[in-house]
Amino acid sequence: MTTASPLSGTRIAVVSRCARTLYNFRKSLAQEVRNAGAQVLMVGAETDGFGERLRSDGFEFRHVPVSLRGLDFLGDLRLFFAFVRLFRAFRPKVVHAFTIKPAIYATLAAAIAGVPVRVVTITGLGHSFTTAPTWLKLIVQCLYRLALRYAHVVYFQNQTDRDLFVSQRLVDESRARLVCGSGVDVDRFAPVPLPSTQGAPPAFLMISRLIREKGVIEYITAARVVKSEYPHVQFRLVGGVDLRNPSALSASEVADLQSDGGIDWIGEVDDVRPYIAESDVVVLPSYREGLPRALLEGAAMGRAVIATDTVGCRDVVVPGTTGYLVPVADSDALAAAMVRFIREPAQIRRMGDAGRHRVVQLFDERAVIRQTLQAYEELLTLRVNNEKSAAVSRAK
Repeated sequence: MTTASPLSGTRIAVVSRCARTLYNFRKSLAQEVRNAGAQVLMVGAETDGFGERLRSDGFEFRHVPVSLRGLDFLGDLRLFFAFVRLFRAFRPKVVHAFTIKPAIYATLAAAIAGVPVRVVTITGLGHSFTTAPTWLKLIVQCLYRLALRYAHVVYFQNQTDRDLFVSQRLVDESRARLVCGSGVDVDRFAPVPLPSTQGAPPAFLMISRLIREKGVIEYITAARVVKSEYPHVQFRLVGGVDLRNPSALSASEVADLQSDGGIDWIGEVDDVRPYIAESDVVVLPSYREGLPRALLEGAAMGRAVIATDTVGCRDVVVPGTTGYLVPVADSDALAAAMVRFIREPAQIRRMGDAGRHRVVQLFDERAVIRQTLQAYEELLTLRVNNEKSAAVSRAK
């Protein structure tokens, strides 16, 4: 006789900033929660029809008004009350919030609405912890400190971010846990032959939103340097403009990018796999990351990688084994790493194979999802046991 999962019949809300991130990064988690017998509600801002895609896959999706501005008092207040109303109506047993605004406002709303289990995943620190002015950093830290008091578990995707939050007293150490990013579907992101081994010129790929802190300018600058010596080498950039981010490239910078013959700007795509397949090396010169999915997906498909020696990136790349690390904001060092792969093409396949092996061993999304579901079950069971103990005490 099999025992029913503690999640069976449970209502769980998975919250992120928009439907696109839910569809691209949280759908596998939601599917496994549903497979365990729970009812899943996906919550975020509707973007580009991704809410309808979630509904067509059988998920219940609700739009909430996530402001496009970084700090928007009235907009964020509306978002908070929208979460309160939604949670009171849906009555979830678990709310799991991803990204900054949901981590703060959905967690606070869940506490007010009486949601028994509240989980947060810090996917990265973003502009508010990197290049933002001091006053904004202090506001965001105060909001985190307030909200995370009401979270039962807070997941971090790298040790540095966890230690920072604990040392700044933004979260209690007993509730801070590590998880290997969001994981990668290693079956879907399967290795394919390198184009350079089939007679094509070497090709480099960057997958990123067009924001300054991802290192887009450094990538473009390095590409121009390399193409001046190796004009046959190809450079592609996959990613859309993100005007909601204070670090977004300006309209004129995007126009210059489009007109530059050295970079093939693809724009935003629904599936990055064909572009990884057409490339030999995946590049991410970001200033700081949680745990960069673009590098994991590239490595999973057998691509060598180049990234910056910074938080998050160094958790993915093993220098000299799966790729190269270069200093932050150093386009010359980035160009030198690219040239090294051009001059030593055998390293691409060797490092790509090593990267694939490492992703399968450490970053398979099935392990990440299993860890998350176990946390839900543990917290729900603890809640039930506490309620039983309280009932016994009252009876006495």
